[in-house]
Amino acid sequence: MKKTLLIALMFLGVLAPGFVKAQTFTVPYDTVFVNMPAGTLHADAFDNITNITYASGLVINWHCIASNFPADWCNHLAMGICDNKTCYPNKGDTLLWNRNNMSGSLMTSNTLLPYVLDTPGQFELQMSLGPNSSSGVFYLTVNLADAVSSYTKNITFLFNRPTTAITYVNKVSEEVILYPNPAMNDLNVVYDAGLDIKTIAVYNIIGKVMSVYKVPSTSANLNLENVPSGIYFLRLYNGDGENVVTKKFTKQ
Repeated sequence: MKKTLLIALMFLGVLAPGFVKAQTFTVPYDTVFVNMPAGTLHADAFDNITNITYASGLVINWHCIASNFPADWCNHLAMGICDNKTCYPNKGDTLLWNRNNMSGSLMTSNTLLPYVLDTPGQFELQMSLGPNSSSGVFYLTVNLADAVSSYTKNITFLFNRPTTAITYVNKVSEEVILYPNPAMNDLNVVYDAGLDIKTIAVYNIIGKVMSVYKVPSTSANLNLENVPSGIYFLRLYNGDGENVVTKKFTKQ
């Protein structure tokens, strides 16, 4: 009986402070990776939201909390986000993400019914770029929050837009994405499964190994809390112990 009551209270979001908020929604991905080769003018990145409760609808409050998008990616013609209510352009370059004060307006979705009654609710980042738009690796992180229980989750849309002139060696390097760079306590690494990455090592500028990580097939989150501030090299090794790619990053 006590266990049943505890579960019920967790789903209702009324537990006293100190209790863990119950998960009330899910998304398919923590990071949505989008490759936009030079010349690609439009891309849609989906991370639709599923209400996993059984009894009630929920409303999602969301806002952008971090990004390194350049100015030409932030204007109202380039950037837009759609939820299950409507699509919002980055009107005036400030509605969804303001590069000047690093903020995003709080938006509210329509009610999402439980998954047993309805399909996942739309959540999509739309990018429409000109042929001469900035190239590089850019990300936008959005915080999603259940308006009742305060359960929250961050999702990141990661875009790789390489330049037109890419040699074979550089192409392999382009398949490995680091963000954020500079990093604080965590560094995210995304790489192609075909590279067969098994181990990642962090080296300082004189070649000393600082940390070694065993990693999954396509992405990893590296904890850098014990790594001092400075410039480092990230070396990715395949299953045969070969150094496939080396990338430089900065720890702040």
